[in-house]
Order: sequence, then C-alpha cells, then structure tokens
Amino acid sequence: SSSRRNREDLERLVGVPDDDGFSGLDLATLIRKRYGRSYDVTLIRKEFMGRNLLAMNVMWKYREQRSFPLTEEEYLLRLDDVANTLRSWGAVAHVRNSLETTKDRPRIGKAVSIFIDVDSAGGGKRSDEWIYK
Repeated sequence: SSSRRNREDLERLVGVPDDDGFSGLDLATLIRKRYGRSYDVTLIRKEFMGRNLLAMNVMWKYREQRSFPLTEEEYLLRLDDVANTLRSWGAVAHVRNSLETTKDRPRIGKAVSIFIDVDSAGGGKRSDEWIYK
C-alpha cells in the first residue's frame, strides 16, 4: 500500500524504524527477508539464574509448507500478537537487530531463539500475561 511505502521511505530518511507502529506484517517481512520463508514464531518464558527471560523462537515450520496449519490471515494475526508483546516490552529494536545479525537458521527440530531479558525490558512479573502456554 502507499502508506506502507511512505512509512518505509520515512524510515530510510530518518534511519530509525518506528517501533511504536511495529506490526505482525513488519515481523513477517523481517523473517521473510532474513530467511526467504515465512517461518512461524512463538514466545516462551524461561527463568535463568533468577532472571525472567523471554525468548522469541523462530520455528522450523513455515507458511509455504502444505502442512502448515494456519491460513495467511491466522499467521499474520499470530505475528500481530507477538509484535504487540515485543512493543510492550520495548524489545522491537533488539529483535530486529538480532534477526538481521544472527547466523542461525531454523531447521527441523531446532528453532532460532532470540532471548530478551524481561526484567530489564520492563515486563517484570507481567510476563505471564503475554506468553503462549
């Protein structure tokens, strides 16, 4: 759409993506640009050495597979939920940077995990509200 093109042009001019407007479509675009496929993502919470960590897992299943269980609309809605969570924690820039720099690729049985320190990102004890069980 023209508004998306305008936004991308503005981001290029300013040099900083607008994390407040980060959506599931933006996340899908980042993943597709990085890996060439529309991989699924999940959020998990782990406690490690007394700290709450959120991991965004880029899973090995992708939308272009015939066996993928979600329609395109369902996929984008799931990514919207993840994008909202990342925004609420101020973790969009971290995830964007991690996706652009990681050498890892999802493969059968192994997700690419991007860890976010929930306590320092502002999520704190509210992390339970956001995680898919």
